Amino acid sequence: MAEKIIWNAPTDTAITKVDIHSSATIYGTYSQVEEINATSDGEVKSSSNTWVTEYTDTAGVRTNWYKIRFYNGTTLAYSDFSEPTTAEELVRLCSVADIKKILSTTGRWTDDEIFNAITNADDNIYIESGTPISAMWSPIGKIDSTVQSKYYVGEENIYRIDRVFYGTTTKTELFLDDAYKANNKYGMISILPYASSGITISTDNEVEVQYVPRIYNTLCIYRTCQALLEQMCMVNGGKVTKEQEVIDRKLDSVETLLAQRVGLQMSSDVKYYDSIYGVNRKRLTQNHDRNNYMGNYGW
Repeated sequence: MAEKIIWNAPTDTAITKVDIHSSATIYGTYSQVEEINATSDGEVKSSSNTWVTEYTDTAGVRTNWYKIRFYNGTTLAYSDFSEPTTAEELVRLCSVADIKKILSTTGRWTDDEIFNAITNADDNIYIESGTPISAMWSPIGKIDSTVQSKYYVGEENIYRIDRVFYGTTTKTELFLDDAYKANNKYGMISILPYASSGITISTDNEVEVQYVPRIYNTLCIYRTCQALLEQMCMVNGGKVTKEQEVIDRKLDSVETLLAQRVGLQMSSDVKYYDSIYGVNRKRLTQNHDRNNYMGNYGW
C-alpha cells in the first residue's frame, strides 16, 4: 500500500526542504519518513522552479498519521510541525485541546486515552442524534440577474461544516477551499466560482449543507470530561470529587439546553418533515440580501 499526503505551498521563498514524519497513532511517537526538496530543483523559490506540495509514502497505510515541517535554507532553521493528518477520516465533535482547556490532564491521561474517550462520546452522540446532526438544503437563487454564491445554514456560531453537495437529483460533493469556503461564525458557505477551481453556479440546481451546531461540540467536551473523571473515580474507590460534581452540573445544563432546542426545532420544522431523512435535514428559504451583508465578515 501507499499513502499520498498534500500540503499548501509555503509563503516563505527561502524554504528549501520539507521534513516528513509519521506515526501509527495521532498522538504517538513520530519518526522521520523522508526529507525532500521543497522546490522542483532544490533551490529557493524563483520564477524558474515550482513548489513541491505532495509526497507518496510507498510504505504507508491508511491509518498512518503524518506531520510535516519546513526547513529554511537561509536561516538554517525548521518551522514548527504541522497538525497531524491522516487518510482515514477521524474528525470528532471535539478535540484533545478542547478537553485540556477544561481539565488538568498532565499525569492523569495520555492524549491517546483522551482521544479514545472523545471517540466514545462522539459515537454515542451520533447514535442519539443521527447523521448528519443537522443539514439544510436550498434552491440556488438570484438577486436580479446575478446568481448568488452565499448560503446560510440556519444558525450562526456553528462548530463546523461537514459536507456540501450541489446539483439536482444527482448531486456532486464540493470540498472546502476547493469549491467552497466556510464561515462558521455566521453559519454560511460561499460557493467558489469556476475561475477559482469551483463550479459554474446555476439556478437549475440546489445546495445541501451538512453541519454541526456548536452545542454538540460543548456536549461532547463535557461528556468526555465526565467519562474521564468517572474512570478516575473508579480507580480511587468510587469517591466522587468536587471536580466531577462541577462537570456533572455543567453537562446537565448543556443537555437541558439541547433538549429545549430540539423540542423547539421539532415544532417549528414539522411542515418540512422529511419521512426519509427526518427533521435533521430541512429546506431553508434564503434571504440573499442578508447573506451578502452578513457574509462580508468572518471568512
